[in-house]
Parts: sequence; structure tokens; C-alpha cells
Amino acid sequence: MRILLLSLCFFFAVDIAQGFSSLPDSTATDTSRYTTPTDNHHCYRYIFMQSGISLPAKTLYYHNFNFFMNDFQYGITNNLNVSAGVVLPLYFYASPKYSVDVEHNQRLLIGDIAITSLFLKDPRKAKMNVLYAGYSYGDDYNHFTVCMGYFTANFSPDGSLMYNIGGSKKLTSTVYLIGELWFNTGTQRILNVSQWVFDENGNRTLVDPSNPLASPYKTNSVNKIVNRTTLFANIQLRLISNKNDTKSWSFGLAYYSNFGGEYDNQSSDGNAQRLTNYFSFPVPSVSFTQKIGKVEPKLRF
Repeated sequence: MRILLLSLCFFFAVDIAQGFSSLPDSTATDTSRYTTPTDNHHCYRYIFMQSGISLPAKTLYYHNFNFFMNDFQYGITNNLNVSAGVVLPLYFYASPKYSVDVEHNQRLLIGDIAITSLFLKDPRKAKMNVLYAGYSYGDDYNHFTVCMGYFTANFSPDGSLMYNIGGSKKLTSTVYLIGELWFNTGTQRILNVSQWVFDENGNRTLVDPSNPLASPYKTNSVNKIVNRTTLFANIQLRLISNKNDTKSWSFGLAYYSNFGGEYDNQSSDGNAQRLTNYFSFPVPSVSFTQKIGKVEPKLRF
């Protein structure tokens, strides 16, 4: 985890310190077979996060992450993009984004990410939303984007701030280093926690007071509110096809962690178990992207 975070911090520090200067290509291309890519057709996305660079109008872009997340991004105008996809087998999301140039290589953006469960029903159905605004700096090859948003979810009783940063660094004409980091603190509702029932004197209540030696304690099932910190980081090497530079494969490491809150689960036999909402999951990450090109749907009203 520390290596991943240090890599991301180093990656963004190098971008700023070098002023986004291009690195010389270190590999020779056989021009008799292939054409060296001159445009970065993948500057519109980091991994899950959209960059501040807007997909051109009427252009369609496809992205797959770890084979279970399928996403399409479409340029409605040169400034307005919408992305939508499914995370198999449970979730659907949609994410419109509006960006505008304010200076050379500088953009402001605003957007929203809405996520919902496909098949689960309440209370297991998840509903999440992030309304965000951000700033982007750089050209199509070397750039970073920082955003701050307001996160709400049905499993959290309060809204909270979400922070994320993403970037792309050109290493050669066909190799890019890309990464993103998401960070959020707030509260989390833990459902169906077993708790003892107390009388007016603060003593635990027995199910059968007439048999105090053998009787279990009364318990209720309650919902607990605990503190929560959520972190998601992903870093990859993006390899662009020399034969068809609208396609790319990316390989790296993703890390998800949820932590910050402890609570007691109290049983009828008088024992209490100290639990936490900690969850950590590092996983290799693989992405495939393709810029499909101009798509103009013919709509009849």
C-alpha cells in the first residue's frame, strides 16, 4: 500500500517539477510495418476517472476494467461528455461531465457520478452519488486533474467530501504511466448489530429472570453509526498498439481500503466481540480501451 501511494505521489511530483516536458522515445519503431502514434487517443480517461480533457463531439470511447466493468463515454458536444456503464453483476453508473478551457492547457470541469444496484432491493440496494468540480492542467500527453466532490450514499447517514486526483505521463510514444487516487471520510451505518437490553438500573436483562444461572441475556438488533475512511488507488502502465493506436492495454495494481470504526457485537451468552469496518483488497488491475470514433445516432421524433 505504501509503495503504491509513494509511486502516485512521485508520479505527480515529477509532472509538476518538469513542467510536463515530453520525454524522448526510448524505443525504435519499424516504420515499414507500423506508424508511430502521434496523437494520444486515450487522454480522456485515466482508469475509472475521466480526465479534464473532453472527448470530441459525436465521438464514442470504450473502456473495460478487470473484465467486469464495461463503460462507454460519448461526446455530446466538445465540452459535454457522458459516461455510463455496468460493474458486473450488480451495479450501474452514469457520469456526465462538462469541461471548459480557461487558459492554455488549463481547464475547469464539473460533473456527477451516480451509482445504483441493478438487482438488489432495499435495504441491500446501494445508492451513491458524487457531485464534483475540478481543475486540469497539461496537454494531451502529460496532464493531471484534481477534483473535490460531495459524496452521499444510502449506507451513510451524512454527506461528506470526496477528493480525487488522476494523471497521465508520457514515457514513450506508445507507453504512458497513468494513475488515480480517491479519498473520502465520513460515517457508515452497520446493520443488525446485536446489543444487550438493559433495565432502568443499567443491568443486563435476562430472558428468564426466574432462572438467573441458566437464562441467556436479552438482545436487540440495532443499527450502529461508525466513522469511516475509504481509499481507492490505481496505477497502471498503458501500452498503446503500434498497429492501431486507438486501442490500448494497461496493467498495474489497484488497492481498495475501508477503515476507521469499531463497535461491539454483544451475544446472549454474555460475551462481546469487538468488530471493525476495516476491509482491504489489493488486486492486479487490467484495462482495455478503444476510441471507436464518430458515432452519430439518427433519432426520429
